[in-house]
Amino acid sequence: MADEPGAFGELLPGQAGFEEALAQGQYDFAKTRFVRTLTGDGVARVVEHAAARRVKLRAEIDNLRALVRLRHETAVEHARAYAEILPHRVGKTWIQPPGQMEKVGAFHGSERFYKRAEKATKEYVEVRDILVKRREQLIKMEEDLRHALDDREAALIRQMESPLGLQSALQRDPLLNVAYQKLKALREELQTPPADGIGDL
Repeated sequence: MADEPGAFGELLPGQAGFEEALAQGQYDFAKTRFVRTLTGDGVARVVEHAAARRVKLRAEIDNLRALVRLRHETAVEHARAYAEILPHRVGKTWIQPPGQMEKVGAFHGSERFYKRAEKATKEYVEVRDILVKRREQLIKMEEDLRHALDDREAALIRQMESPLGLQSALQRDPLLNVAYQKLKALREELQTPPADGIGDL
C-alpha cells in the first residue's frame, strides 16, 4: 500500500512527503559538497601542517620506544646483579636499599650495586614517562585536527543559515542553487491550497 512505510521505515515513492524528503536530501548533499569544496584549500593546508608535526612526533616516539627498551633491560640487569647479593631486597616491581648490617662483611659492595640499580630504574622511569606524554600529545593532535576541520565546516554552514550567506552560496554554486530552488518550489507548491478548495478526486 502506498501509505505504508518501507521495511526500514523509509518513505516510498507515492507517499506523502516523499518528494520533499528527496529534494531535501539532494539539497543537503549539494550543500555538503559546496562546503567541502570551499574549505578544501584551507583544510589541505591544515592537514599538511599537521602531517609534518605528526611525522616529527612519531619519529620521536619510535626513538623513545627503543630507548625505553634499552633502559628497561639495563634496569633489570642491575636489579638482578643486586638481587644476587641481597635477594630479599628485590621484588618484581621494587628494590630496597641494604640495611646497615648488610653493607659489610659478606654483603660488602651491596650499597654500590643498589645505587646502580636505583639509578638505572630512575632513568628508565623518566624516559618511559616522556614516551607516555608524547603518545598523549599525538592523540591530542589528532583530536585537535578533527575539531579544527569540523569547526571550519560548521562555521561555513552557520554562514549559510543567514539570508545573505545563503544568497552568496547560491550565486557561487549553480548545482547548490538548482537543488535549493527545487526544494523551495516544492515546499511552496505543498503550501498552496488546491484551486476552488477541490482536493484530489
